[in-house]
Amino acid sequence: MSKSVPSSITKTAPRHARKLAKHDKVLRVIVIGLGVQSQKDHIPAILRRKDLEIVALVDNNDRVLSECNEVIGTKSFQKVRDAVRDTRPDLAIVSVPHDQYFEILEILASNRIATLKEKPFAVTYAEASEIISLYKIHDTYLQVCVQRRFSRLYETTKKLLESIGNVHSVSVEYSLNLNAHDMASGWRANRLVSGGGAALDMGYHSIDLLTYVFGAPDKVYAQLSYNSLGGDYSIDDTMKAMMTYADGKINANVTVTKISNRKSESIRIYGSEGSVLVDGRTVCLYDKDSNEVESHSFNSKQHEVDEQLDQFIDACMQDKGLDTKDQNFIDQLSNMRTIDAIYKSHASGKVMNLR
Repeated sequence: MSKSVPSSITKTAPRHARKLAKHDKVLRVIVIGLGVQSQKDHIPAILRRKDLEIVALVDNNDRVLSECNEVIGTKSFQKVRDAVRDTRPDLAIVSVPHDQYFEILEILASNRIATLKEKPFAVTYAEASEIISLYKIHDTYLQVCVQRRFSRLYETTKKLLESIGNVHSVSVEYSLNLNAHDMASGWRANRLVSGGGAALDMGYHSIDLLTYVFGAPDKVYAQLSYNSLGGDYSIDDTMKAMMTYADGKINANVTVTKISNRKSESIRIYGSEGSVLVDGRTVCLYDKDSNEVESHSFNSKQHEVDEQLDQFIDACMQDKGLDTKDQNFIDQLSNMRTIDAIYKSHASGKVMNLR
Protein backbone atom coordinates (compact mmCIF):
# COMPACT_ATOMS: atom_id res chain seq x y z
CA MET A 1 0.00 0.00 0.00
CA SER A 2 1.31 3.42 -0.96
CA LYS A 3 2.61 5.49 1.91
CA SER A 4 0.71 8.50 0.56
CA VAL A 5 -2.60 6.95 1.64
CA PRO A 6 -2.99 7.74 5.36
CA SER A 7 -3.45 4.94 7.86
CA SER A 8 -6.67 6.71 8.86
CA ILE A 9 -8.22 5.19 5.73
CA THR A 10 -6.54 1.79 5.83
CA LYS A 11 -7.20 1.31 9.54
CA THR A 12 -10.74 2.67 9.69
CA ALA A 13 -12.79 0.46 11.99
CA PRO A 14 -15.55 -1.69 10.50
CA ARG A 15 -18.51 0.39 9.51
CA HIS A 16 -21.14 1.13 12.06
CA ALA A 17 -24.11 3.46 11.95
CA ARG A 18 -24.40 5.71 14.94
CA LYS A 19 -27.90 6.60 13.73
CA LEU A 20 -28.85 3.43 11.92
CA ALA A 21 -32.29 3.22 13.56
CA LYS A 22 -33.01 6.77 12.50
CA HIS A 23 -31.49 6.60 9.02
CA ASP A 24 -32.08 3.19 7.51
CA LYS A 25 -31.70 4.50 3.97
CA VAL A 26 -28.20 4.25 2.48
CA LEU A 27 -27.16 7.51 0.82
CA ARG A 28 -24.82 7.57 -2.17
CA VAL A 29 -21.80 9.84 -1.73
CA ILE A 30 -19.15 11.16 -4.10
CA VAL A 31 -15.91 12.53 -2.68
CA ILE A 32 -14.43 15.31 -4.81
CA GLY A 33 -10.78 16.12 -4.14
CA LEU A 34 -8.51 13.55 -2.50
CA GLY A 35 -6.10 15.76 -0.63
CA VAL A 36 -5.09 15.47 3.01
CA GLN A 37 -8.43 16.66 4.37
CA SER A 38 -10.45 14.06 2.48
CA GLN A 39 -8.02 11.22 3.20
CA LYS A 40 -7.51 12.09 6.87
CA ASP A 41 -11.03 13.17 7.88
CA HIS A 42 -13.87 12.84 5.39
CA ILE A 43 -13.34 9.37 3.92
CA PRO A 44 -12.70 7.67 7.28
CA ALA A 45 -15.82 9.38 8.69
CA ILE A 46 -17.92 8.03 5.80
CA LEU A 47 -16.47 4.54 6.24
CA ARG A 48 -17.49 4.57 9.91
CA ARG A 49 -21.15 4.64 8.86
CA LYS A 50 -23.49 2.05 7.36
CA ASP A 51 -25.94 4.65 6.07
CA LEU A 52 -23.42 6.06 3.57
CA GLU A 53 -21.82 4.47 0.52
CA ILE A 54 -18.98 6.01 -1.48
CA VAL A 55 -20.02 5.56 -5.11
CA ALA A 56 -17.28 7.66 -6.71
CA LEU A 57 -13.93 9.32 -6.09
CA VAL A 58 -13.05 12.39 -8.15
CA ASP A 59 -9.59 13.89 -8.57
CA ASN A 60 -7.51 15.11 -11.49
CA ASN A 61 -4.48 13.14 -10.28
CA ASP A 62 -4.47 9.57 -11.62
CA ARG A 63 -1.92 8.36 -9.08
CA VAL A 64 -3.90 9.62 -6.08
CA LEU A 65 -7.12 8.19 -7.53
CA SER A 66 -5.51 4.80 -7.98
CA GLU A 67 -3.94 4.73 -4.51
CA CYS A 68 -7.16 5.69 -2.72
CA ASN A 69 -9.22 3.30 -4.78
CA GLU A 70 -6.95 0.41 -3.77
CA VAL A 71 -8.41 0.92 -0.29
CA ILE A 72 -11.99 1.93 -1.06
CA GLY A 73 -12.79 -0.01 -4.25
CA THR A 74 -15.29 2.19 -6.07
CA LYS A 75 -15.53 4.12 -9.34
CA SER A 76 -12.95 6.79 -10.17
CA PHE A 77 -13.34 9.92 -12.26
CA GLN A 78 -11.31 12.95 -13.21
CA LYS A 79 -14.40 15.03 -14.10
CA VAL A 80 -17.18 15.89 -11.68
CA ARG A 81 -19.80 16.01 -14.42
CA ASP A 82 -18.94 12.44 -15.49
CA ALA A 83 -19.12 11.18 -11.91
CA VAL A 84 -22.52 12.80 -11.35
CA ARG A 85 -23.96 11.48 -14.61
CA ASP A 86 -22.65 7.94 -14.08
CA THR A 87 -23.36 7.39 -10.37
CA ARG A 88 -26.33 9.71 -9.57
CA PRO A 89 -25.20 10.51 -6.01
CA ASP A 90 -27.35 11.90 -3.21
CA LEU A 91 -24.48 13.79 -1.54
CA ALA A 92 -21.10 15.26 -2.32
CA ILE A 93 -18.16 16.13 -0.08
CA VAL A 94 -15.84 18.62 -1.74
CA SER A 95 -12.28 19.57 -0.77
CA VAL A 96 -10.35 21.16 -3.64
CA PRO A 97 -8.15 24.21 -4.34
CA HIS A 98 -10.21 27.34 -3.78
CA ASP A 99 -10.34 28.50 -7.39
CA GLN A 100 -12.03 25.22 -8.42
CA TYR A 101 -15.02 25.33 -6.09
CA PHE A 102 -17.43 27.50 -8.02
CA GLU A 103 -17.48 25.43 -11.21
CA ILE A 104 -17.91 22.24 -9.17
CA LEU A 105 -20.68 23.71 -7.03
CA GLU A 106 -22.53 24.84 -10.16
CA ILE A 107 -22.69 21.22 -11.32
CA LEU A 108 -23.72 19.87 -7.92
CA ALA A 109 -26.39 22.50 -7.28
CA SER A 110 -27.93 22.14 -10.75
CA ASN A 111 -28.21 18.38 -10.14
CA ARG A 112 -29.69 18.96 -6.66
CA ILE A 113 -26.88 17.14 -4.88
CA ALA A 114 -26.56 18.18 -1.24
CA THR A 115 -23.04 19.43 -0.62
CA LEU A 116 -20.61 19.51 2.29
CA LYS A 117 -17.70 21.75 1.25
CA GLU A 118 -14.46 22.51 3.01
CA LYS A 119 -13.81 25.99 4.35
CA PRO A 120 -13.55 28.78 3.44
CA PHE A 121 -17.11 29.44 2.34
CA ALA A 122 -15.70 31.25 -0.70
CA VAL A 123 -12.78 33.40 -1.78
CA THR A 124 -14.77 36.63 -1.32
CA TYR A 125 -18.13 37.70 0.06
CA ALA A 126 -19.28 38.37 -3.52
CA GLU A 127 -18.47 34.79 -4.54
CA ALA A 128 -20.27 33.50 -1.43
CA SER A 129 -23.36 35.41 -2.54
CA GLU A 130 -23.18 33.78 -5.97
CA ILE A 131 -22.87 30.33 -4.39
CA ILE A 132 -25.93 31.04 -2.27
CA SER A 133 -27.89 31.94 -5.39
CA LEU A 134 -26.93 28.64 -7.01
CA TYR A 135 -28.23 26.56 -4.14
CA LYS A 136 -31.31 28.72 -3.53
CA ILE A 137 -32.40 28.49 -7.17
CA HIS A 138 -32.15 24.70 -7.11
CA ASP A 139 -33.50 24.33 -3.54
CA THR A 140 -30.46 22.28 -2.54
CA TYR A 141 -28.66 21.99 0.78
CA LEU A 142 -25.15 23.34 1.34
CA GLN A 143 -23.00 23.15 4.47
CA VAL A 144 -19.50 24.54 5.09
CA CYS A 145 -16.95 22.45 7.05
CA VAL A 146 -16.09 24.20 10.30
CA GLN A 147 -15.12 21.28 12.52
CA ARG A 148 -14.25 23.36 15.56
CA ARG A 149 -17.94 24.19 15.98
CA PHE A 150 -18.46 20.53 16.80
CA SER A 151 -15.52 20.36 19.20
CA ARG A 152 -16.02 19.52 22.87
CA LEU A 153 -13.04 21.78 23.52
CA TYR A 154 -14.82 24.86 22.22
CA GLU A 155 -18.24 23.84 23.54
CA THR A 156 -16.62 23.72 26.97
CA THR A 157 -14.85 27.03 26.34
CA LYS A 158 -18.14 28.73 25.51
CA LYS A 159 -19.77 27.32 28.63
CA LEU A 160 -16.89 28.43 30.89
CA LEU A 161 -17.34 32.01 29.72
CA GLU A 162 -20.47 32.11 31.89
CA SER A 163 -18.12 32.07 34.91
CA ILE A 164 -15.94 35.07 34.06
CA GLY A 165 -18.45 37.90 34.09
CA ASN A 166 -18.43 40.55 31.39
CA VAL A 167 -15.87 39.74 28.72
CA HIS A 168 -13.73 42.75 27.78
CA SER A 169 -10.78 41.44 25.78
CA VAL A 170 -9.68 38.46 23.69
CA SER A 171 -6.31 37.41 22.32
CA VAL A 172 -6.01 34.77 19.59
CA GLU A 173 -2.68 33.36 18.37
CA TYR A 174 -2.52 30.70 15.68
CA SER A 175 0.83 29.80 14.14
CA LEU A 176 2.55 27.27 11.91
CA ASN A 177 6.26 26.69 11.49
CA LEU A 178 6.84 26.80 7.72
CA ASN A 179 10.07 27.70 5.94
CA ALA A 180 10.47 29.39 2.54
CA HIS A 181 10.39 26.05 0.72
CA ASP A 182 7.22 24.99 2.55
CA MET A 183 5.57 28.30 1.77
CA ALA A 184 6.29 27.95 -1.94
CA SER A 185 4.97 24.37 -2.14
CA GLY A 186 1.56 23.45 -3.49
CA TRP A 187 -1.43 25.42 -4.71
CA ARG A 188 -1.76 27.42 -1.49
CA ALA A 189 1.37 29.38 -2.43
CA ASN A 190 -0.41 31.03 -5.38
CA ARG A 191 -2.80 33.84 -4.46
CA LEU A 192 -4.67 33.42 -7.76
CA VAL A 193 -5.50 29.83 -6.78
CA SER A 194 -5.92 30.06 -3.00
CA GLY A 195 -7.37 33.55 -2.84
CA GLY A 196 -5.29 34.34 0.22
CA GLY A 197 -3.13 32.81 2.92
CA ALA A 198 -2.97 33.75 6.60
CA ALA A 199 -6.27 35.66 6.59
CA LEU A 200 -8.48 33.62 4.25
CA ASP A 201 -7.17 30.06 4.28
CA MET A 202 -5.48 29.62 7.63
CA GLY A 203 -7.32 32.34 9.52
CA TYR A 204 -10.84 31.21 8.63
CA HIS A 205 -11.06 28.87 11.65
CA SER A 206 -9.92 31.57 14.10
CA ILE A 207 -12.36 34.10 12.69
CA ASP A 208 -15.16 31.53 12.75
CA LEU A 209 -14.49 30.77 16.42
CA LEU A 210 -14.82 34.45 17.29
CA THR A 211 -18.05 34.63 15.29
CA TYR A 212 -19.30 31.45 16.99
CA VAL A 213 -18.70 32.88 20.47
CA PHE A 214 -19.23 36.64 20.07
CA GLY A 215 -21.16 37.13 16.83
CA ALA A 216 -20.16 39.46 14.01
CA PRO A 217 -17.49 42.11 14.67
CA ASP A 218 -18.28 45.83 14.68
CA LYS A 219 -14.97 47.13 13.35
CA VAL A 220 -11.82 45.64 11.82
CA TYR A 221 -8.32 47.03 11.41
CA ALA A 222 -5.67 44.72 9.95
CA GLN A 223 -2.16 44.57 8.60
CA LEU A 224 -0.78 41.73 6.48
CA SER A 225 2.73 40.63 5.60
CA TYR A 226 3.47 39.20 2.16
CA ASN A 227 6.46 37.13 1.14
CA SER A 228 8.30 37.73 4.39
CA LEU A 229 10.67 34.82 3.79
CA GLY A 230 11.34 35.53 0.13
CA GLY A 231 10.97 32.77 -2.42
CA ASP A 232 8.24 31.81 -4.83
CA TYR A 233 4.95 32.48 -3.07
CA SER A 234 2.48 35.34 -3.36
CA ILE A 235 0.13 34.93 -0.40
CA ASP A 236 -0.08 36.78 2.90
CA ASP A 237 2.00 34.78 5.36
CA THR A 238 1.03 36.77 8.48
CA MET A 239 -2.12 38.59 9.59
CA LYS A 240 -2.49 40.87 12.58
CA ALA A 241 -6.00 42.20 13.19
CA MET A 242 -7.74 44.24 15.84
CA MET A 243 -11.51 43.85 16.04
CA THR A 244 -14.31 44.99 18.31
CA TYR A 245 -17.44 43.05 19.20
CA ALA A 246 -20.68 43.68 21.12
CA ASP A 247 -20.90 47.37 20.19
CA GLY A 248 -17.29 48.00 21.13
CA LYS A 249 -17.46 46.36 24.56
CA ILE A 250 -15.03 43.57 23.58
CA ASN A 251 -11.61 44.13 22.02
CA ALA A 252 -9.99 41.23 20.16
CA ASN A 253 -6.43 40.93 18.91
CA VAL A 254 -5.81 38.17 16.39
CA THR A 255 -2.41 37.02 15.10
CA VAL A 256 -2.28 34.31 12.45
CA THR A 257 1.04 33.37 10.88
CA LYS A 258 2.45 30.54 8.82
CA ILE A 259 6.08 31.41 9.63
CA SER A 260 6.44 31.25 13.41
CA ASN A 261 9.21 29.33 15.15
CA ARG A 262 6.64 26.81 16.37
CA LYS A 263 3.17 25.46 15.67
CA SER A 264 0.64 26.57 18.27
CA GLU A 265 -2.93 27.68 18.84
CA SER A 266 -4.11 29.60 21.87
CA ILE A 267 -7.05 31.78 22.88
CA ARG A 268 -7.16 33.97 25.98
CA ILE A 269 -10.49 35.46 27.01
CA TYR A 270 -10.60 37.96 29.88
CA GLY A 271 -13.67 38.97 31.87
CA SER A 272 -14.54 41.00 34.95
CA GLU A 273 -14.58 37.87 37.15
CA GLY A 274 -11.79 35.75 35.67
CA SER A 275 -10.38 34.36 32.44
CA VAL A 276 -10.39 31.34 30.15
CA LEU A 277 -7.31 30.00 28.39
CA VAL A 278 -7.40 27.57 25.48
CA ASP A 279 -3.94 26.16 24.77
CA GLY A 280 -3.79 23.39 22.21
CA ARG A 281 -6.37 20.80 23.27
CA THR A 282 -6.74 22.03 26.86
CA VAL A 283 -9.04 24.71 28.27
CA CYS A 284 -8.59 26.20 31.75
CA LEU A 285 -10.76 28.49 33.86
CA TYR A 286 -9.07 31.03 36.19
CA ASP A 287 -10.61 33.27 38.82
CA LYS A 288 -9.95 37.01 39.00
CA ASP A 289 -6.81 36.36 41.08
CA SER A 290 -5.40 34.07 38.33
CA ASN A 291 -5.95 30.90 40.36
CA GLU A 292 -6.83 27.86 38.27
CA VAL A 293 -10.39 26.75 39.02
CA GLU A 294 -10.79 23.87 36.55
CA SER A 295 -9.11 22.34 33.52
CA HIS A 296 -10.32 20.07 30.71
CA SER A 297 -8.34 18.26 28.01
CA PHE A 298 -9.76 16.77 24.80
CA ASN A 299 -7.24 14.78 22.81
CA SER A 300 -9.41 13.23 20.10
CA LYS A 301 -10.66 15.18 17.09
CA GLN A 302 -12.54 12.28 15.51
CA HIS A 303 -15.84 13.23 17.15
CA GLU A 304 -15.67 16.68 15.52
CA VAL A 305 -15.64 15.14 12.05
CA ASP A 306 -18.34 12.64 12.97
CA GLU A 307 -20.66 15.22 14.53
CA GLN A 308 -20.26 17.53 11.56
CA LEU A 309 -21.16 14.70 9.19
CA ASP A 310 -24.09 13.79 11.43
CA GLN A 311 -25.55 17.28 11.14
CA PHE A 312 -25.09 17.21 7.37
CA ILE A 313 -26.80 13.82 7.02
CA ASP A 314 -29.67 14.88 9.29
CA ALA A 315 -30.33 17.90 7.08
CA CYS A 316 -30.14 15.79 3.92
CA MET A 317 -32.56 13.18 5.29
CA GLN A 318 -35.04 15.99 5.96
CA ASP A 319 -34.62 17.09 2.34
CA LYS A 320 -33.66 20.58 3.43
CA GLY A 321 -32.92 23.27 0.93
CA LEU A 322 -30.55 26.14 1.66
CA ASP A 323 -31.81 27.99 4.74
CA THR A 324 -30.23 31.45 4.73
CA LYS A 325 -31.84 32.15 8.13
CA ASP A 326 -29.94 29.32 9.81
CA GLN A 327 -27.54 30.84 12.35
CA ASN A 328 -24.55 28.75 11.28
CA PHE A 329 -25.11 29.84 7.71
CA ILE A 330 -25.42 33.50 8.74
CA ASP A 331 -22.14 33.09 10.64
CA GLN A 332 -20.35 31.78 7.56
CA LEU A 333 -21.45 34.85 5.60
CA SER A 334 -20.26 36.99 8.50
CA ASN A 335 -16.86 35.28 8.29
CA MET A 336 -16.59 36.24 4.62
CA ARG A 337 -17.52 39.86 5.36
CA THR A 338 -14.88 39.94 8.09
CA ILE A 339 -12.18 38.47 5.84
CA ASP A 340 -13.07 40.90 3.05
CA ALA A 341 -12.74 43.71 5.61
CA ILE A 342 -9.31 42.45 6.69
CA TYR A 343 -7.94 42.61 3.14
CA LYS A 344 -9.61 45.99 2.51
CA SER A 345 -8.26 47.40 5.77
CA HIS A 346 -4.73 46.35 4.88
CA ALA A 347 -5.02 47.83 1.38
CA SER A 348 -6.47 51.14 2.58
CA GLY A 349 -4.79 51.45 5.97
CA LYS A 350 -8.21 52.26 7.43
CA VAL A 351 -10.55 50.86 10.04
CA MET A 352 -13.46 49.05 8.37
CA ASN A 353 -16.87 49.55 9.99
CA LEU A 354 -18.97 46.42 9.50
CA ARG A 355 -22.06 47.84 11.17
